Amino acid sequence: MKRTVAVIQARTGSNRLPRKILEPLFDDVSLLAYQCRHLRNIPGVDELVIATTTHPNDDTVEQLGQAEGIRVIRGSEHDVLDRFLVVAERTLATTLVRITSDSPFRDPMIIARCVSDHHDNLSEYTRPVDKHLPRGLRAEVVETRVLQHLAADPEVTARHREHVTLFIREHYEAFRTHMVRFADTLHYPDYDFSVDTREDLDFVRSVYAQMSERDWPIDAEHICKLIGEQVAEQNRFEDIA
Repeated sequence: MKRTVAVIQARTGSNRLPRKILEPLFDDVSLLAYQCRHLRNIPGVDELVIATTTHPNDDTVEQLGQAEGIRVIRGSEHDVLDRFLVVAERTLATTLVRITSDSPFRDPMIIARCVSDHHDNLSEYTRPVDKHLPRGLRAEVVETRVLQHLAADPEVTARHREHVTLFIREHYEAFRTHMVRFADTLHYPDYDFSVDTREDLDFVRSVYAQMSERDWPIDAEHICKLIGEQVAEQNRFEDIA
């Protein structure tokens, strides 16, 4: 029986901005807590889980997941591929959706479309067309059996195991891959809504505040609409200059 599980890959360790996923996006709601609430119900996904590490520093991640009613599964700190396979084993997942926890604006409808296309095309790996959506709004869907194959492949390096789908992206021709094309109104590949630095955190907070001021839903359509407005305004001033 097919079972699709979305996996938020989360840990507090970060070289540039430690504990960034626990930083507030607004009020006292952290990036990770917001993501859990935003992605709790994704069409076509049977369960949302958090995959964190067994490091004591990530006890707070487990506590947050429990508070949000999200199952937390713990595994290797650096071998993220193995962590995903532990999730698959515990949840009986045949298909996994990879979600990074440093991107609070993941859109459940973008994910749902990728999942639907993935199953409709009998794909092994699915993602949006390269260089189409902004970073931080994209999604990846992969079959568990593909990850099991990678885990046993001697050509898969430690770097591949840390960046779960990297080997697939380097060898598209070896897998049944499908690229999902979205509306041209979402075509802002140079924008990035993932958080790696304090400046990134300030940026996503500003985006959230501007969306809230307009009373807009936090989804890819309206985020890109906001980008479009700002680009148009910038171009207007450049034309005047």
